[in-house]
Amino acid sequence: MNSSRLLMRLRLTRAGLIVGLMSCMTLGFGQTEIPKAINELLTKHTCYTCHKLDLKLIGPSWTAISAKGLKKAEFVQSVYTPDANKWPGYPPMMPMPQVPKKDLEKIADWVLKIKPVASK
Repeated sequence: MNSSRLLMRLRLTRAGLIVGLMSCMTLGFGQTEIPKAINELLTKHTCYTCHKLDLKLIGPSWTAISAKGLKKAEFVQSVYTPDANKWPGYPPMMPMPQVPKKDLEKIADWVLKIKPVASK
């Protein structure tokens, strides 16, 4: 294979990876990205270390959390005093008392509205 064909394959592979990573930020209810204000809170409070939108990571995905049907107060309480028994198959979450309740309520408002993407 000549060098120009190899270079083209590398570029296409890189482009495919970028598109794939960007697609991880899509939501099942018509949003194409996480709202900026929510993204800033998730970043500020290190939520992305363990949670992703549709992917199981260290902790459950935002979609899986939403599917639990929690109320906002339950969501907030689960961040302050996590219960590992409610999430079998995941390591226990460390309590996050440093996250302001106001911020958690904003995150909860968003997370609890996420709907799973319907399979085709």
